[in-house]
Amino acid sequence: MTDITLPNETQVRAVDQDAFTWDDLMDGLITESQGAVIKLVVEQLDSDAVINISEQYAGTGKTAKFILDNCTNSANVKIATADIFTDAYLTTSDYFTNVGNAANVYKLDLSGRNRINLDEGGNPVSVDLLDIWGADPTVVIRNTVLADAPVVLGTNDLANKTTDIPKSVIKNSSDVALAASGDVKYDAVIYNPWPVSMGQAAHELNSQKETMASLFNNLNSGGAMIITSFMMPSIQEAFWATFNAMTNTGRLWTAEYVLNSEDDNTGFWQAAIVRKT
Repeated sequence: MTDITLPNETQVRAVDQDAFTWDDLMDGLITESQGAVIKLVVEQLDSDAVINISEQYAGTGKTAKFILDNCTNSANVKIATADIFTDAYLTTSDYFTNVGNAANVYKLDLSGRNRINLDEGGNPVSVDLLDIWGADPTVVIRNTVLADAPVVLGTNDLANKTTDIPKSVIKNSSDVALAASGDVKYDAVIYNPWPVSMGQAAHELNSQKETMASLFNNLNSGGAMIITSFMMPSIQEAFWATFNAMTNTGRLWTAEYVLNSEDDNTGFWQAAIVRKT
């Protein structure tokens, strides 16, 4: 049973980052200080726990490899990275190679979930969210017109946001699924939001809110979610909108804020760790 005790700033700073096995040359967003947070959370997980690493455009395998190399229980957990796995910004096509084709490292490929619709000049005008895990993967769940203001997400929208993902579509390098049936639930989540705006800030904010809400609601009770880049204004806004919605609907959580930018903790917090009660 998952039962994470949230590490605090003192404990995070006490981790010996110089002892990490680390590859400076591998593409990826993870930093060594973030690795200290990840290590303290992951090493509390039981055998067969499932870790979700959500890092759009950045699923290079560096975060998963960090866990394999630096967490004492890494051989006993299951690590699944969610990304679209295109090489648009970072080299994600080497994901399985970078993790040494480890049998307990999986890929959740989201590349078919969003369909971008272009105008005659080749400019994106709208995005279709497809039901790729449903009975008919061509069904459009939602069409977002980029020129329109995004739909306002209310308390109930965020509190009830879930994404049912079959375990059978989460596969390792040998094409072996996480399980043959059932939907995945996570014991720990690492949410590494893409730090650069793609030019649609309002729609990106909605996406960040929905991602946080869905990941939290897919956590097992007692599990924890690490949110990096917490100092970004959009991440702050998405965080408070999402977790105020959880509080207001009786979905309880506790949090620690870590990786302060100043030694005396008077600066900004660069990561949050949220435990689902």
